[in-house]
Amino acid sequence: MIMSNIKCFEFGLSTLLDASLWIKWFSILANIGTCVASIIAILAAVIAYKQLHASKVGARNSTAYSLYQGYLNNCITYPKFAEGMLKPTHLCDEYKKYRWFVSSMLFTFEQILEAQPDDKEWKATIKSQLLLHKSLLKHSRTVKAREWSFELHKIIDDTLITNQ
Repeated sequence: MIMSNIKCFEFGLSTLLDASLWIKWFSILANIGTCVASIIAILAAVIAYKQLHASKVGARNSTAYSLYQGYLNNCITYPKFAEGMLKPTHLCDEYKKYRWFVSSMLFTFEQILEAQPDDKEWKATIKSQLLLHKSLLKHSRTVKAREWSFELHKIIDDTLITNQ
């Protein structure tokens, strides 16, 4: 069996001057370049997604911390309200202000839960603060009317059944 027409490689200057050889090699290199570019594009998209997600998480954390800092500033300004008050026998301006303090607190907590919906530590912190105001929450019109977010009401309900 004679195999004279089979060639693995051709050598010589005439081979380098053959345009069809260069076209084949450039075609192979172009295909490799396309594959490499596709891989780089996919990696860039993954990195961009991770950065976007991290940025979103950071913004939510920052929002929650900022809101809670505002609440703490109110507690510093009105320490008597921050500790909770029992309903007086007669309605007075101080108790009206306390009710507004609690409404502001509930609004803040609602916003924190919106920014951090699955954070157990925030929920525990909110519950610990709500326990201080349990007496008012039992009689609050807005709580009875369920005017706060579902997540906040779950914590309020849990607080109201807690024996503390």
